[in-house]
Amino acid sequence: MHIAGEVAVITGGASGIGRATALALARQGADVVLADVNDTRLAATEAEIVALGRRALAVHTDVGRDEDVQRLADIVLREFGPPGILMNNAGVVLRGALEQISVADWQWCLGINLFGVIRGLHAFLGPMLARGHGHIVNTGSMAGLVPLTGEGAPYIASKFGVVGLTEALALYARPFGVGVSLLCPGGVRTNLAETGRSIGMTPARERAETRMAQTVQGGRELEPAEVADLVIQAIQTERFLILTDAVHAELLRRRGEDLDTFVEARLAAAQQSEAENATGRS
Repeated sequence: MHIAGEVAVITGGASGIGRATALALARQGADVVLADVNDTRLAATEAEIVALGRRALAVHTDVGRDEDVQRLADIVLREFGPPGILMNNAGVVLRGALEQISVADWQWCLGINLFGVIRGLHAFLGPMLARGHGHIVNTGSMAGLVPLTGEGAPYIASKFGVVGLTEALALYARPFGVGVSLLCPGGVRTNLAETGRSIGMTPARERAETRMAQTVQGGRELEPAEVADLVIQAIQTERFLILTDAVHAELLRRRGEDLDTFVEARLAAAQQSEAENATGRS
């Protein structure tokens, strides 16, 4: 797909991967609609896109609210028509002691990470299909392909949902001329932790959980601009799965080859990590 001349809509577009992708698309000749809840960052990113010589529009949007996403769609369709590119990227992190996490917290996490994608599709997919042209990128996570930690279950559940939804979406939309990509990044230097929730976790347990997740997924921590370049390439070549490190493909292969063995190995590693933490605390 050629990006120049297209209109891109990006949720979570004011920072991290969303901001980096917005700027990368603008450099490729796209106009960009930014949707985010952080008005200060929205304004700053909008100004950066304008400075690149492209049109930009910032719309305060909470993807956890039906009315916000519908308002975003109304504005985009009125001002630009159906977008050529839609990136459902907004997300939050929830982790903790599972027996202490409330249903309301689960609903918050799923409402943004999974239903935020669903709301974006509900608002924009119809016009894009009717046009018979475009590309959709849904941001999942390596945690949506391989459960990284037990404490991360709410985030993992939401991202597994995004992975399954996006694979089904590709089967549905591509025959109508709309490409689909699934972005599953590993470690990336973003501000995702700013809005995250950690429940029932001591500082030591939080550090251990983070270390376990990093150990499982491996690879190096990327800058958002590096991930944005991969997204651009996937749109241009209509590639479905976007992984940010070659080691992730091997991790997926081992999980798929023998899930029982994979889970047992993960349990053993978790128990060893817990023993080391206990030794450090004594």
